[in-house]
Amino acid sequence: MGLLNKIDHRADVMNRMAETLDVDFAAAIAEHPEAVREYRQAVLRCVACGHEGECTAWMAEHPHAAQAPDYCRNKDIMATLRA
Repeated sequence: MGLLNKIDHRADVMNRMAETLDVDFAAAIAEHPEAVREYRQAVLRCVACGHEGECTAWMAEHPHAAQAPDYCRNKDIMATLRA
């Protein structure tokens, strides 16, 4: 998988996690346009994560959750945006 395809794929995974956690990145960016940089950084953290299999399995078992799993590199930003 090429780098751009991997970035797109992981952006999809991260967005599914956001939906699971009831986090709306689009609303956060609309309210604070500078948050787009944080979104890009979050995608890159997801790209660098070695837990994709665990993550997708966790999301399949948890269609809605209050917080991301401990291994999630974006757990903090998700918690901040959820608040």
